[in-house]
Formats: sequence, C-alpha cells, structure tokens
Amino acid sequence: MKYADLPKQRISHLVKPNGLSLEDWQVMLRMQQASREEFEVSCVSERYNPGEYTVVSPASGNTYKVVFRGPKSPWNYCDCMDFKTSQLGTCKHVEAARQWIADHHKRIHRDLPAYTSVYLSYRGNDRRVRIRVGSSATEAFRRLVRRYFNDFDELQPTAYESFDTFVREARALDPTFKYYPDAEDFVLAEREAIRRRKVIGKYSDADLDGLLQTTLYAYQKEGVRFAAKAGRAIIADEMGLGKTVQAIATAELLRKEQFVEQVLVLCPTTLKYQWKREIERFTGSEVLLIDGSPEQRRKLLATAAPYKIASYNSMAQDLKELKSLQTDMVIMDEVQRLKNWNTQIARAVRRIRSNYALILSGTPLENRLEELYSIVELVDQFRLSPYYLFRDRYLVTDDTGRTVGYRNLQEVAARIRPVLIRRSKKDVALQLPERIDKNLFVPMTQEQLDAHNELKLQAARLVAKWHRMHFLSEMDRKQLLLVLSQMRMTCDSLFVLDERSRADTKVEEVMNILDEAGVLAGDGAQKVVIFSQWERMTRLVARELEQAGVEYCYLHGNVPPKERQERVETFCSSPTARVFLSTDAGCVGLNLQVANVVINLDVPWNPAVLEQRIGRVHRIGQQHGVEVINLISAGTIEEDMLSKLRFKASLFEGVMDGGADAVFLGDSHFDGLLNGLSNYMEESETATAEAISQADEEQPVRRAPVQTELVFEETAAASPAPSAEPAPALPSEAPQPTLLQRLATDLAELLLADEETRQKAAQLLAGLSQ
Repeated sequence: MKYADLPKQRISHLVKPNGLSLEDWQVMLRMQQASREEFEVSCVSERYNPGEYTVVSPASGNTYKVVFRGPKSPWNYCDCMDFKTSQLGTCKHVEAARQWIADHHKRIHRDLPAYTSVYLSYRGNDRRVRIRVGSSATEAFRRLVRRYFNDFDELQPTAYESFDTFVREARALDPTFKYYPDAEDFVLAEREAIRRRKVIGKYSDADLDGLLQTTLYAYQKEGVRFAAKAGRAIIADEMGLGKTVQAIATAELLRKEQFVEQVLVLCPTTLKYQWKREIERFTGSEVLLIDGSPEQRRKLLATAAPYKIASYNSMAQDLKELKSLQTDMVIMDEVQRLKNWNTQIARAVRRIRSNYALILSGTPLENRLEELYSIVELVDQFRLSPYYLFRDRYLVTDDTGRTVGYRNLQEVAARIRPVLIRRSKKDVALQLPERIDKNLFVPMTQEQLDAHNELKLQAARLVAKWHRMHFLSEMDRKQLLLVLSQMRMTCDSLFVLDERSRADTKVEEVMNILDEAGVLAGDGAQKVVIFSQWERMTRLVARELEQAGVEYCYLHGNVPPKERQERVETFCSSPTARVFLSTDAGCVGLNLQVANVVINLDVPWNPAVLEQRIGRVHRIGQQHGVEVINLISAGTIEEDMLSKLRFKASLFEGVMDGGADAVFLGDSHFDGLLNGLSNYMEESETATAEAISQADEEQPVRRAPVQTELVFEETAAASPAPSAEPAPALPSEAPQPTLLQRLATDLAELLLADEETRQKAAQLLAGLSQ
C-alpha cells in the first residue's frame, strides 16, 4: 500500500471502511497519522547502520529507533509501545520513515546484515525470543542454536536459565553478534519469574503467619501467594475483604525474599494517611509520605526507604519534570479512578517503571468493558492488546461505531485469569456476619409531589415528542437529563434544589430509625453510618442530630485528608460518637466496621457506588450483623429505577463472577433510556395526553431554582475529593465541575455512554448555566 492510495478524507478511528480488512484499516490509520504529524527522520548511518533511522516527534520531544527493510518486512522494528503491542509489524514511526525514504528518493536497505542476532518478535499473540542466523560463521551458529532454540528459531522454555552460556559462546564465535536489549530484558524477566514461582511455591499457610503483625485469613494468604508468584497482578476482591493487608503482605514477602527493596504506594490523597498507619502497624517499617512542594517531593522520591506513599495528583505533577520514575514495586490503590487511560494522571502513572506491580480495585469494571482493558494494561500491556482486536472481538457496535453490547465475556475472564484474582464475600471460607438489605418506602410531602410531578410532566412531554418524531434535538436531550436529575433531588428534599424550601420526609424517617436503635436516647450499643450523594441533604440531617443532642462525625469533600482519618478514629473509638454522616466522599478507603447499620438516604445510579458505601461497614473485622436501609420515595423515579438499569451489574458479573457471556444495550444509549422511561412516564393518561398536545409548542422547560455551589459531592468513581495538599491544577484538567457538568457525568454514566458522549453531554449542559 502506498501513501498515494490513502483516501483524501480522514479515515475514521471508530468505523472500518467497507472493503478493508481489519489489519489493513489499522495500517492505514498509522499511515494517515504519519502523514499528518511533522516527524523529523534521519539515517543513523548509511555506512555502518544501513536501514536504521531515528524518528523524532516534535510534539512530545520523544526519539524512536526505527528499522525499515521494506513494506511488510518481518525485520521492521520500532521501540515504541504501539509497534510492540499492535501485532501489525508497523507503527506511525515506521510509516514516517517509509514516507521519508520515498520523499527523499533513498534506497530501501532490504539486505540483511551479516551478523547473527537474538531479538524479540512482536508478531502474533505471544512475544517470542527468536534468533536470526547471519552469513558470518553460519554453520557454527547453526550447531549452537540447535541446543537452545526449536525448529522455528524460537528460544525453548528450558533454555532461559542457561541462556547466558549461549550468549558467551555466540560472542566467541563472532564479536559482531547482537543480543538486543528488549530480548535480554524479556529473558531476565522470565528467568526471575521461574525463580520467584519456585521460592513462593514453598510457602505454606503456616509459613505466612509471621509475615505481618496481624493474622491473615486463608483466602488472604492465597491472594498473597497469587500476587507474589505473578509479580504483576490485580487483586479485585469484593470490598471489605482486606485488599490493603494483602498488598502489604505481598510487598513484605517479596522484600523478605529480596526480589524488591523499595515499594511505592500510589493512592487518592484522602487515603495516604490510612496507608501510612496500616503499613507502620503491620510491618513496623519506615514509611515516607511524599508531601510538600514539588522540590521537596522530588527529593523525598530520591530518598531510600522501604515504603513511600504518594497521591495520584502529586505524582502526575512530579512526572512532568521527572519524565519517568523507577521503583522496585508499585502498589496502586482504588485504581478504578484511572479507568480512562487518556487522562493526564493515567498517562503519568504509565511512565512509572517497576519490575513488580500490584493493582487494587474492588470494581475494576463499572460501566464499560474498555475500563478493564485500561486497568489490565497497568500490569501487562500485552495481556488484552491490541485494542483494535479487543474491540472487534468483544464489543458489539452499531454503524456509527458506538458500543451497543458485549460478547465473549467468559473468554475475557479466561485471558485475565493469570493476572487477576477476585473473591466475593460469599466465596471465601470466612463467614462474615449476616447482611440484611431493606428498601424502606417513604411518602413525600405534597410540595415534593407537586414539584416531582411537574418535572415528570416535562419529561413526559419530551418522551412523547420522541415517540412521535423518533428524534430529540440536542436542546431537548439536555433538558431531559436535567429534569431527571431534579426529579431525584425532589425525592430527598426540596432543600437540595434551592436551599430555601424545606419540604421532605426522609430526614424525619432517619430520626425515627435512630430513635428505634436507641441512638437518640443513648441507651443502645448500635452505631449508624448515613450516606447521601447530596451534601445539602447531609446538612439537613446534621441539623437534626445537633438539635437532638446526638454526637456525630461528619465527612464531606472539603474535609482535609488528615482530618478525615481523625474523624474516622473518633467514630471508631469514642463510645459517645454514635453516628457517622457522610457524602460519597466517604465511600472509598474508610474502615467503619464498628457500625452495624447503614442508612442510604438515596440510591446512586451506579450499583458499584452503593456497594462501596455498604462495604465500609460490612467488611473484615465486622463482629455483628449489618442492616442496610435504603430510603426510597414511593411512586417516584427512585422506585421505578430500582428494577431497571441492570446492564452495569450484568457486565461486571459476565467478566468477574461467571455471569452471562453476552450483554446488550439496545438500539442506542439515549433511545435505550427513552424506552425505559416510556412506561413510567405514561402512567397517567391525562398527563400523557397533555404532554402530547404540548409537544409542538416548544415552550421553555420550567425548572425549580438550582444553585450550583456545594450541591453535588464527588463519587468514588470520579476524581479524588478536594485535598489540603498544595498542588497546582493539571493543565489539561478543567476547573471544579459545576452542578450541570456533574449532572452530565452522573447521567451519562447511567446511559453507559462512551467518553466522547460524556464529554459532549457535559458541554451541552454547561451551556444551561450561562
């Protein structure tokens, strides 16, 4: 294929053009990119290194080594990651060199050099160490090669441990023999993996008992052995099963056997102090917090210490200056926050070089299968790659390239099994106390019902218009999303909408529950955790607790990280602190096992966030049964949505927990939502008739007053909560999201939209605030 054959119109990255094979499409995309970027290409040396080129990207400043010996030559090479993972035998840098050769009428050096070389082949599903025997000392090399390589010139698995002997003998035969660095690194890694598996395999459960200054459960010991043997692994246990202690034990085991010396822990800012406390408690080792100014942080990173802890935000800042960072082992906690690999933080952590990695996440897959791909990349970039084959094999798309379903999920599960371990509470031998979930349906005040039904009528008008026209304008869509979110707010309290109206029943119901539990009278032993998505709703409950004289601990996004831990410790240790009140900022990383009642003032769209809330209480260390009470406003959007939107949970089960092998979204994201809303919106024939009659009038949607400050709290799946740590904003990050922008994110996740759709929704809704 020649560059003259490239279409003049831009080739889509999402939809394969008709008549092209999947591989040809991907090659053309790289040719297109090479033609659009201003790469600087030069020969290394026509005389001494014919066919080798240097390609520089002015945009990034990165330099790449490229070998080009003709189109589709098996000897083409580039040291970029796309070449190594795509299985195409090319990349945009190879194509840039090819184009440069053609433009400058240079000779293509197809002749292979005389020297023999050992290289790493990236073609096919698995990387293989291979040898190319040159024309120098050919017969002697052939006799030597037969002892270490098979008939396909691939290194035999039994030869890794003795391969140094081969290299010495090869260099003695011909001093020009080449052993390329990536092949050498691969051999060394395989050799260490063989030794590590032997060493770790000798550890019994009893041998692991003295590893930490605490007792490990049997399933936790299994997790430690799994992670240590794998070297780079993901522990995806259900929340509450002790992923942190397994990670610390894995690090201690690898340190004990001298596989690693230093461990870098990356986590959200809010969890740094908890990690420090638990490492010191379980190991007694020195722990450095990477805090302070950028200069201080970089100095601390260069300090030798067994454990260092840094936040994702500060590490992203530091890597701008450092470009890369080397450590023996990296532990990443709450890594689901990096599920979008195009964010600056996600790109930054991929520049950390480590022989060992342990990724912790109770929800490695929340909304889209692509999130799992991104997280698996952190431990093994070759496990699910290349991405275009992953999409073709496992995603079902429509004619526009949008994802409408997933297939072959059990195959995905099988592919990640060597690097991912997941146990649910019901799977482990440990019997946690009983958990009882209750949906408590509460009535609303007449004011709430009036506001909710008015909003419902506005939504019904838009749904009716969609039924008639099979289309909604962008303005209609953003109005519908806004109205649905306001309906959820009215289910809690009108105060959430405007901070002026006080019409609600859930706050009174919470006080009744606390009274029945003996909390108000102070004559019971129960402790209660109360969650809400809305900060204003927690503020109402806080007022009632103060008036009742109930001591409580309060957590929201503006509480500094160090103070958060102090409030948690107060709740856990003080017998008079009976209530822990929190927004979803408290869903992540907190241990609240002293409580035995969880009250959810509202139920999140995302079931993973709900489980994160409950997992703070129903977890290892819980000595009592846990009662979970979900307050649902009867006859409202809250009640209706309980039985809908099961797609996310089904997707997770398909990959992680052996559920259905295929899951489908429907015709499209938005149409799927509208279909789901239809029956709900059409309960009242009168309201529907009125909505249809108004459909053509295009009247402005009436809205209850909405103020944008302090309404939404960030959820566990969103960006880290505000931090006291002084760190400048990332250039690519937007300012703190407004109410409408957060609404867009919340509801777009409900629709399972892709990132492009989410961003578009945020832009559309942002216009409403102007």
